[in-house]
Amino acid sequence: MKKENKFLQKLKKPSAKFLIPFYILTVLFCASSIILITVMKDSNNSFFSFLTYLSFALSAISLGYSIYTIVIYAPIIRENIKNIIMKFPFGKRLLTQYDFRTVIFASISLIINVACVVFNFITAFVTHSYWHASLSVYYSLLVALRGALVFYHKNKSDITDDRQRKLEEIKKYKNCGIVLAITPFSLTVPILQIVFLNRAFIYKGWTVIAFAVFAFYKIIMAIYNFKKARKQTDLTILAVRNVGLADALVSIFSLQTAMLYAFSDKPATIGNVIMGCAVCLLTVSIGIAMAVNANKQLKMTSTPNSNLTNNEINHDNSI
Repeated sequence: MKKENKFLQKLKKPSAKFLIPFYILTVLFCASSIILITVMKDSNNSFFSFLTYLSFALSAISLGYSIYTIVIYAPIIRENIKNIIMKFPFGKRLLTQYDFRTVIFASISLIINVACVVFNFITAFVTHSYWHASLSVYYSLLVALRGALVFYHKNKSDITDDRQRKLEEIKKYKNCGIVLAITPFSLTVPILQIVFLNRAFIYKGWTVIAFAVFAFYKIIMAIYNFKKARKQTDLTILAVRNVGLADALVSIFSLQTAMLYAFSDKPATIGNVIMGCAVCLLTVSIGIAMAVNANKQLKMTSTPNSNLTNNEINHDNSI
């Protein structure tokens, strides 16, 4: 009985010496399952069928236990990684300063958007495609938005006067809203081609699944960051998150057209029209709301002898 309890205790909290070879076995079981189902899918041999079922069973058990161990040790691993990162000045700033972290990730998104602009521009030039030309315009607008916000944060320390800095933040926020409101018009050509020519955002093979995971990750993180950014007093941080939300909405739209194109035999014109219009309306609404709120706050901040603090200025900001 004692031996059984000891064994169960080790299973509940396994050591690293046990987990490393176990993870290797899990990978081998999963790989063998894929190989067997691929090679022997048309075979009637009972022995190989038994091996396939056994391999699937071992894969399921080992994968399930692997996930369990990752979940229970995730907080410890996370804390250890955090302690290592905190030893470096850049890492410490990244973990402790939300605005700095936001700008860093915005810079990464900016680089990705620049790559998208270059790719779509070259493709449009070579193939004379209006589709890629309009996508190039769309990503160019995202580059302009994110670039302006990143550049502002790089140089905002040069503005020493608090009121002047606040005015600059609001102006950047307003300009971002205006550009965001006109961004959907750059997608007019792709949307019209999707509706009338049954075109779609195409991802070959199983890459559509990878893009689906990435798109859902983008929208989940965009909504989470959007809610978290609303607590910030710096409007440009909220602007960065609004741009990320708009970008994620377009990713969901492109995912829908890609999935329907890849897995449906019939064109889903109505669904694409509804989703395309919804994304455009939401993006325009976000941009207009930003511009309206910015005008309101500009009047409040520009009032002579006004002693409003950042929190008082931002308390009614809703988008």
